[in-house]
Amino acid sequence: MPLTRVLALCALACLWLAGPAAASERCAVPDDYLSDIRPDPDGPPTQMTIGILVADVLAIDDVTQTIDLDLIAGKKWKDPRLAHLKGCKLQRNEVWFPVSDVLNSNELKRARSRFNSDQVSIEKDGTLTYGQRFYGPVATYHNLRKFPFDEHVIRIRIATFEHPADKVQLSVERNISGLAERLNIPDWTIKDVTFNVEDVYVPELNTNYSMLHVDIYASRHSTFYVVKLLFPLTLIVLMSFVVFWINPERFGPQIGLTATAMLTLIAFQFALSTLLPKVSYMTTMDILILGSTALVFCALVEATITSALVVNGKAQLAQRIDRVCRWLFPALLVLVWAGIYLANWK
Repeated sequence: MPLTRVLALCALACLWLAGPAAASERCAVPDDYLSDIRPDPDGPPTQMTIGILVADVLAIDDVTQTIDLDLIAGKKWKDPRLAHLKGCKLQRNEVWFPVSDVLNSNELKRARSRFNSDQVSIEKDGTLTYGQRFYGPVATYHNLRKFPFDEHVIRIRIATFEHPADKVQLSVERNISGLAERLNIPDWTIKDVTFNVEDVYVPELNTNYSMLHVDIYASRHSTFYVVKLLFPLTLIVLMSFVVFWINPERFGPQIGLTATAMLTLIAFQFALSTLLPKVSYMTTMDILILGSTALVFCALVEATITSALVVNGKAQLAQRIDRVCRWLFPALLVLVWAGIYLANWK
């Protein structure tokens, strides 16, 4: 092999080997750089923009009061001390990195497998950008009094709890914030997501923080509960009203029918136990079931009273009571439903 070719290959090899080292050296932070001190520590608060894309909503759990989310987050802030490293990528522990925490969750996990690493990119003028994907549950604290016709505003509170409001101020990066077009949650409709930043006093830490509020507007699909719960419940109640059209002198079928309706309703409530949220207060569905149970029980009591009147020779009075109840009980059923409707949508 000619000597010139050997020298050329050696030169190329040296360049190839020296390239990464040179790049690594070029992207090294200065020796006097302190990653635990923010840019211009004596100056105004460092401005950091945050963008949140709600990539998916996996579930909303009424029992544990949580929402399972898949989030893509982006941050941007300026560190003039690194302006000369334009185009470099550094590990986030090598630079001053304002960690943002979700106040109502400590279970969000970073999806590192979907990103190469926890790296910060340096752009012109020392602007640093960071992106990461997070998933996991967030506490919702949603009230279920209107279940199953409920709508909620689920708020996620994000702040840099290592840096109060006089050190770091947040703003929203609108270009990357929003809601994905398709979500994997069949029993809810996620209508919208909004973003708002304000200074909030946190009593637990006795400090004001610049806090990002991510509000997710969710509406429950009530059709399932109407078809599977409310329609059969209405039929059971109406079945008990048939007793008013049976001659009170046939008190055996009267009492048998109302007792059957009562037992059917009790069995139906046991079947519903897995579908209803277990909360300490009354929901709309609880009031509907309680009102329906009261009406069926009252029909049983009425059948017992008219039967006793017939036995005591007062059949005409028993028939008059039945005629009144033919209209009174359906009217009470309508009033119960109307009252619940007005209480929930007033």
